[in-house]
Amino acid sequence: MASIGEDITRKLIESSGIKNGMKVLDLGCGNGNVTFLLADYIGQDGLIVGIDSNENAINEAKLKSKKLGLSNIFFHLGNLDQDFKLGYSGFDAVIVRRVLMYLPNPKKTIQTTLNYLKPKGLFLAQENDLSLTPIGLKSMPEHIKIISLIKKTLEKENVNLKMGLELNTILTDVGLSVEKVWVETAISTPNQPTPWAYLGKMMKDRMLEQKVINDVSEIGLETLEKRLSEERVINQSTFITDLVFCGIGRKITS
Repeated sequence: MASIGEDITRKLIESSGIKNGMKVLDLGCGNGNVTFLLADYIGQDGLIVGIDSNENAINEAKLKSKKLGLSNIFFHLGNLDQDFKLGYSGFDAVIVRRVLMYLPNPKKTIQTTLNYLKPKGLFLAQENDLSLTPIGLKSMPEHIKIISLIKKTLEKENVNLKMGLELNTILTDVGLSVEKVWVETAISTPNQPTPWAYLGKMMKDRMLEQKVINDVSEIGLETLEKRLSEERVINQSTFITDLVFCGIGRKITS
């Protein structure tokens, strides 16, 4: 689960018309998961620039790019909360995945980004909405516990759990012409795993920092995946784990 939601991201890219030779900005690129997906679409004739505020993630992305021999991908360190500067402009498209929900002022960040987007350029967004999920989850205490811990941690970090539902409004308010917004659902069945154990492992330090837990032993990470799997099999039900909103906007001003 190194890149949760990759299939949805590919659908977003393909729906937008991003193609060979385009110049694309990956906003909040992290360690480059989306950046390297984009490389499949823009080819050697295109250009991708990734920007993120996490120096370790940027260094990891640079190292991977070098190992892959990708000479048309560049990564830069920059604070998305501020008026960041790039040595590039005239992008055909900007893409952002699971980033706006973490920003204190996503509209300001998008408006800064639009300075680097050419007229009629595309703005692609993929944001999760955790305000309504899980849906249909009953009599599954192990699932309820880990999901509750994750959501409490995000809330204490001031993450906007309703970003998906607000996506269309935000894109419209910054002056983009919204061409399409849709939602994808992720489900779990008795034999189809969920990302909760993976996310619990990735977020354990954040849970401690936000005092959502006092000790990692409260989660039981060593056996969490097994416990969740057994619970799904015993329960024999299907439930919705996630709502993923996708939006495509177009810059209509110079």
